[in-house]
Amino acid sequence: MDIGFVWDNEKYQEVQRKHKIQFYEVVSAFDDPHGYFNPDPQGYNNRWMLVARTFNGRVLSIICSDEDAPVHRLITAYDAERRYIDEYNRRI
Repeated sequence: MDIGFVWDNEKYQEVQRKHKIQFYEVVSAFDDPHGYFNPDPQGYNNRWMLVARTFNGRVLSIICSDEDAPVHRLITAYDAERRYIDEYNRRI
């Protein structure tokens, strides 16, 4: 089954401007076999945080929802905090 990705255009423009992250970079993180999911740190139901490495080596925290499965709704993405990077490295 193919998995798709959608991102609200306004939110994407904000993330792109603020965090310098491109859509294709975020999508590439979903292919990281070492990436891991945690519940959303803000406590929202039906949202998850993926911590994963992109194709160019950047470790991101990606907030997404899978309630529209097989489509991932991307909420935001940003460089992972040190504690999440440390956890990522421990899992490798």
